[in-house]
Amino acid sequence: LSLPSLAAENLGHGLFRVDYDPRLHGRPSQQEGELAVTVNVDGTAHARSLRVVTPLPHPRWFCRSPSGVRAATPSEETDELIIVGGRSVLRLPVGDGPLDCAFVDDAHVAVSHRHANELWLLNVDDASDVRKLSLPGPLGRLVTDPQTHGLCVARGGTEPELLQVAWPALSMRAVTPLPAAAEWLGFAAPDRLLVASRADAAVRAFNRAAGGFEPAGQLALSRPAGSVALDVQRARLFVTVTDFRTAREPQLGNHFVQDQLLVVDSAQLRGVQRVLTARRSERQTKPGDMDQGGSPLGSWPLQDGRLALVFAGTDELWRLPLPEAEPERLHFEDQPFYAPHGVVELADGQLWLSSPAAGALAVLPPAAARIAIVALGPSDRELLAREPLALQRRIGERGFYESTRSGIACQSCHLHADDDGVAYNLGDHRLIPNLSVRGLLGTAPYLRDGSYPRISDLDDVAQDLYRGYVREQPGRRACLQAFIESLPRTRPMVQRDAAAERRGLAVYVRAGCARCHSFPAFTNLGQLPLAALFPEIAKELGKPETVDVPSLLSVAGSAPYLNDGRAATLESVLSDHNRANLHGDTRGLSASERADLLRFLASL
Repeated sequence: LSLPSLAAENLGHGLFRVDYDPRLHGRPSQQEGELAVTVNVDGTAHARSLRVVTPLPHPRWFCRSPSGVRAATPSEETDELIIVGGRSVLRLPVGDGPLDCAFVDDAHVAVSHRHANELWLLNVDDASDVRKLSLPGPLGRLVTDPQTHGLCVARGGTEPELLQVAWPALSMRAVTPLPAAAEWLGFAAPDRLLVASRADAAVRAFNRAAGGFEPAGQLALSRPAGSVALDVQRARLFVTVTDFRTAREPQLGNHFVQDQLLVVDSAQLRGVQRVLTARRSERQTKPGDMDQGGSPLGSWPLQDGRLALVFAGTDELWRLPLPEAEPERLHFEDQPFYAPHGVVELADGQLWLSSPAAGALAVLPPAAARIAIVALGPSDRELLAREPLALQRRIGERGFYESTRSGIACQSCHLHADDDGVAYNLGDHRLIPNLSVRGLLGTAPYLRDGSYPRISDLDDVAQDLYRGYVREQPGRRACLQAFIESLPRTRPMVQRDAAAERRGLAVYVRAGCARCHSFPAFTNLGQLPLAALFPEIAKELGKPETVDVPSLLSVAGSAPYLNDGRAATLESVLSDHNRANLHGDTRGLSASERADLLRFLASL
């Protein structure tokens, strides 16, 4: 299939915007690798290339039906919802980027979408019965309301909210503002909602009130939750984190990660037990080696009172009795099932697990000692024969989640390849905010100081500083780079305003931004002395420092800003943190010019 000829929108200054959607305009026949394209400008043809990545199934966390006979998991990359129950697996096509799901009854499941501001209600017994509700986006996690039998849907973006949706009317009932976007929702009681957020690493309680919910306390975690679950009685909350400090003082340990489980009283939001999951076995090569309990990303309370935990860093399932905390372990090292993310128990006692990296589910019957794998995509052997680049990405994704012998994985800080909202000591005893690793293709060099020319070079950090890995993997460096380079940038969340964007681009050029953040990557791939941009910060630091010139693509979704994260917003970059007027000529901008520039940046 040849790609169609698409008209471009001229923004000025030689910059054009083209909107290509494979679902509307046709998919290229080439499924992987570099795709040659031609850009015609004023009758002159320019050869360019696109990177083609065909996604594989990526099942993640589960939701369960009220009776427990079914469970479902979304695959955001392949736009489908996967239903399990008994020994059957049903795959239903849904909207653009399914993010979360929740059953309103045994037959109907709701689905939120990352890239479409639509809530879908599907009848799993009748695939043709689909209802849709448009909501203000971007949409996030959701949960069924046990009192109204409706839904609570999290809205993200710059104005996070909780949207209450009536069922079966499928209409908006109420809106409650949230301090930060919700990463997990759960009811501890019919009138008490718990909300976990990544941006400020907290769990908050909200009590039902007229017209919505009102705040009723919070627990500060110091690091965001990797997974959250409520026990069967909803009296205890299970939260996995990479560190926990009650005093909230800064953690100055170099790249400090300590995977653990927090058991929290859901009524008081008070910790009652702390279980360190990262453990050592006889496989250690030196004192301190860790090879068990790394990156706990999925949890589910079991009918027998234990807690099921799956570990993406060490490929394990634990069934953990509490408070004893001595687990029954099942390791998947000899099976093609790795970096598990989700786990759920059905009413018949079956455990279902999900592996995004392997593109597979696994089922463990009550009396079984070994999982049975349900492949949702091609096997490694099939990919090796047909799409070796896809196999590279799969191996690299597993490596991204895998724990080193010191207990640190890429995933530990870059939560699901995004940032975790935390500032870390990266070796010089000052806290530097974390960054997302999405959209890095073509933006070398890497790190804040541009010290790594290739993504694959970052493997040196794992091998030299963190004792390497328990598992040997040929080509690990190249595979990690292939995976990270395949990750798309965050989609802009603003409504398009072409006129304002053209004016903003003109301001961008006039202010000199394009000298360093040059088209089309919006970076010149260079570095600058910190003193050349922010002499007052360099003076405070007291030593020379070089800073990387980052790409501004998707910059609206990558706060905080500047080399040490001192600017909370793009507005503050322009107004509060350019005292010497060397980081672009922004001093003389009018309020309307500043607004247009911000609109342009937000559209990238």
